[in-house]
Amino acid sequence: MSTLFVALARENPWPGIAVASLNLIVAVSLVGVSLLLGVTISVLAWAHALANREPAPVRHAANRRGFA
Repeated sequence: MSTLFVALARENPWPGIAVASLNLIVAVSLVGVSLLLGVTISVLAWAHALANREPAPVRHAANRRGFA
């Protein structure tokens, strides 16, 4: 059976090319989705950290000069 399949693939390469291009499209789509998900998670984590940040204490100029 495999010999028949190889003989058919030699005569007509289009089904193999179609499957290979479909595999390429699926692979590129998965890479794109994973990159988009990674960027989305990073932006959400940054926004969450920014929202939970406590304000920095304000120091007056007299305190920063110190004693000379």
